Amino acid sequence: MMEKKKSDTDILKFKKINAVENAVCILHKGPYSSLGETYSYVFEWIKVNDYKVIDNPRESYIDGIWNKESENEWLTEIQIPVESI
Repeated sequence: MMEKKKSDTDILKFKKINAVENAVCILHKGPYSSLGETYSYVFEWIKVNDYKVIDNPRESYIDGIWNKESENEWLTEIQIPVESI
């Protein structure tokens, strides 16, 4: 948690985001251009397993262009806040 909010810049904005009690999380390995396939899979899983999405998805970029040469090694965690129905 940020103890003190920093000043925004022209390109960076600091925001407080709400905690998520329950989320369906999935790891996507590969280029960002194929993230849509992983989203399709996880949204279908949510539907079939009687959950509903209650907030916007979040993405955490674990590995990417900054530390991996190959797009096939990029790793993204998708977190989708849910509640059971």
